[in-house]
This record gives sequence, C-alpha cells and structure tokens, in this order.
Amino acid sequence: MKKEEYSNILNILKKSYNAILNRDSALLRELSNHTLHTASISQDEDAVTIAVIIYSFSKIFERNYNEYKDWDKFYSSLKEGLKKAIKTLERNNIQEYELAMKEIISNLNKLDSKLRDYIKIVLESARIHKASRIHEHGISVGRTSELLGISEWELMEYVGKTGISDVPMARTVSISERMKTVRSIFR
Repeated sequence: MKKEEYSNILNILKKSYNAILNRDSALLRELSNHTLHTASISQDEDAVTIAVIIYSFSKIFERNYNEYKDWDKFYSSLKEGLKKAIKTLERNNIQEYELAMKEIISNLNKLDSKLRDYIKIVLESARIHKASRIHEHGISVGRTSELLGISEWELMEYVGKTGISDVPMARTVSISERMKTVRSIFR
C-alpha cells in the first residue's frame, strides 16, 4: 500500500463501516466512486481493491439478500472483518490489514451456496465495472487489467458494450477545427 493512500483508505473504511451499519447502499457507491477516482490517479492496487469491494457491498445491500439463510452470518462477518481491518490500519499493521481484507472475501465460501454464488457474481461484475471506470479515467486497458486481475479481453468486451471509447470528448479535433478556434481567439 502506498503511504499517501494509507489515511485515505482508513477514512473510506470507517465511512463504509458506518454505511454498512445503516445499510446505506447509495453512500457505499459514492465512497467507491471517490476511492476509484483517487485510485485511478495513484494506481494503488489496494485502493482499487477497496473501491471494488465497497461497490460490491453497495450492490449487495441494494439487492437485499437478507431472505437467504446465511444472510445474518454474512452480515456479522462483514462487520467484524471491517472492524478488524480498520483496527489493524490504525495500528499501522499493513500485513494484518491485508489478511483481514482477504478474510472478508474468504468468508464468502462459508455461506449457503445460493447466497455465496450471488455475492461472487456481484464481486466479479463489480471488478469489471470498476475496471471500465478506471480505463475511462485514461489508464490503459493493459494496466487496468493488471490492477484488477482481469483479462484484457474481459475489459475490452465490457468497454465495447458501454461505449466508453465512443465518448465525444475522447475524439480528437481536426487541424482545421483547431485553426478556426485559434483564429477566433485572436480576432
């Protein structure tokens, strides 16, 4: 984890914990977007991972899976895992923090098969969605794939469907148009 991202991630985790307690999916999404924006600038893998995980939580709380038998187990392990991650970061223990974050994800394997499968699908979809947003910030497909651990093909397929590369601001202006603009400035 990059030193400059450390306090930002700690702050995001604390806000996310409170949002999870309140089951506030909109705040979780906002926190994820903020984290993703800063992660795009720093290209810090830990910040990218946090953005994906928090976005996944927003989708999980949005869809309200609490009718599944292991929901309470998932919810309590999520809260405990985040508390542990926050405490370890506050003590500057990066290795324990990384273990706490891995534990949150590994706890999914202990859930009822239906809930586990739904949450895994949400996590995978979140990784691809957030990868497209990082690419939208100007990071290459190769670097974005590397940051999120997905294939370039998966990312390119998703970006192609979203039309991110077709945004008019991403197109260059012709030389004649540039000349017209310059001439209009000096008139």
